[in-house]
Amino acid sequence: MVKQISYGTHEDQHYDIYDNEQKTSQAWIVLIHGGYWRQKYSKAMMDLMIDTLIEAGYAVVNVEYRRGTAHPWPIPSDDVAAAIQHFKASDYQPQQLVGIGHSVGGQLALLNAQLFDQIVALAPVTDVLYTLHQHLGQDAAAEYFDSSSTHTMRAASPLMQAPIDVDTLIIHGFNDTSVHMDTTLSYVQENYKHGQYLTLYALPYLDHLDCINPGATHLNMLLEWLAHRTAGDTV
Repeated sequence: MVKQISYGTHEDQHYDIYDNEQKTSQAWIVLIHGGYWRQKYSKAMMDLMIDTLIEAGYAVVNVEYRRGTAHPWPIPSDDVAAAIQHFKASDYQPQQLVGIGHSVGGQLALLNAQLFDQIVALAPVTDVLYTLHQHLGQDAAAEYFDSSSTHTMRAASPLMQAPIDVDTLIIHGFNDTSVHMDTTLSYVQENYKHGQYLTLYALPYLDHLDCINPGATHLNMLLEWLAHRTAGDTV
């Protein structure tokens, strides 16, 4: 049964709770969708992953946030932070939170790393300026950030905020044309330079949207990584 909780007054400030009576871990998975900041993409993008995560023994939270040009940066990041803080203070009293973000959702998870115990970033946007200059996502950065300053775009880039102080897995495909692997490699290297070691599964073939396809082969790798970090939390 799904329960929707509001964390603000706007219709997009809510999250869905999928509690799991058969859960085998105290860890909650927090899903954060992407969509290159565009309003037309919603948390429904992550629905395909929910059943798989529940079958693996986890309870799930699927976060919605304000996005689109009517909600300029840093509203999406602030909303994600507010949603997580709201859930942490709820009666569910989560003992462990694992953030799984796809594309811009990965960006939002990485920028709010302090709120998670672990992060899984699926083809994350880590460098907004690169995204702008490469015209990725049909010029998504130019559309959303518009006349925003370089300072704002740097602040929105996890690359510029490295290192991250949370156990993190990144999964990315070399053939991804929506978010380039080069940005992920730069992000991992930047963290390494600061003494922070991230886990990277760099796959030869993983299309951008296949990252959130539960039938894709990488999902077993993701679940195995999670299992090693949530083991012993059985309830």
